[in-house]
Amino acid sequence: MEAKKLINVSDISAYLYCPRKLYLSIVSGIRTPPNKLMIEGKLRHNILESFSKKEENLVKRITKDCPPEEFLLAYQTFLRDIAKEIFMKNNNMIEGFSVDRSELFKKILKNFEEDVMIRIISIKKGISEGFFGEELWKNLKPKYISEMKLESEILGLKGRIDRVEFNEDKIIPYEIKSRDNKIFFSDEIQLTAYAMLLEDNYKKIIQEGVVECSGKKQKMEIKPENKSTVLEIAEKIRNIDSYVPEMPSSFGKCAKCELREECLRM
Repeated sequence: MEAKKLINVSDISAYLYCPRKLYLSIVSGIRTPPNKLMIEGKLRHNILESFSKKEENLVKRITKDCPPEEFLLAYQTFLRDIAKEIFMKNNNMIEGFSVDRSELFKKILKNFEEDVMIRIISIKKGISEGFFGEELWKNLKPKYISEMKLESEILGLKGRIDRVEFNEDKIIPYEIKSRDNKIFFSDEIQLTAYAMLLEDNYKKIIQEGVVECSGKKQKMEIKPENKSTVLEIAEKIRNIDSYVPEMPSSFGKCAKCELREECLRM
C-alpha cells in the first residue's frame, strides 16, 4: 500500500484562509513575498526551536547549590544568548527589511516571557520535591516542550506544535498567535490537527488544547467533527494539483492580496 503524502498542518490553515493562494504556492510555485511579520515569525520559531533543543542541558545543570533566585536570570541569559545567535545567522534577512534591529530583539524576547515563567514554576516545584540535575528534568510536572515536530503516516500529517504541555496523564497542545484575542475557525482546526498528531504518537486521547493570543489563553475542546474536517482538507490539499479552487464570491482580503494578479489569471 502506497504511503500517503504528508500534509503540513500549516497548509491546512492556509487552505482555510484561501485555497487559491495555497494552490498558487504548491502547484505554480508562486509564494507570497516575505514581509516584516513573516520575518518576525521566522526568527521567533528559530529561537524557540534552538531553545527547546538546549533547554534539557540547562535544567540538568541545576544542583542543590543553585540559589532559586538565580533560575530566572539563568533562563533569561540562556534565551538572550540564543536570540543573539539566531539574529546573527539571519542578519542579511533582517537588514533587507530595514527593521529596527534593537526594537525587534526586545519585542521577541518580551514575547518569550510566558515561556520562561511557566518553566521556572515547574522547576521550583520539582526542586521542592527533592529533584535536581537529570532527575529534575525527568520529573518536571508540567513539562513544556516548544516547537515540537511530529508526523504520522497513518494520518498523512506533519507539523510543528508551538508548545506542548505534559502534565501527569494529560497532554495539551498550544497554538500561539501574536495577534489580538480574536480566534478563528482555522485556529481551532489547526489545534485539532496537532492534537491528532499527539494522539497518534503518544497513544493517548487529547481532550482539549489551548489557543493563546497576546498572552491570553482559551481552552478549546477537541471535537470529532473537527478531526473529520482536518482529514477532509488534508485530502483536498493532497490532490490540489488536479483541480483549481473556485474564486470566493465575497472575500474582503482579495483586494490586499499580494498574489491577486496571479490569482485572476488562473
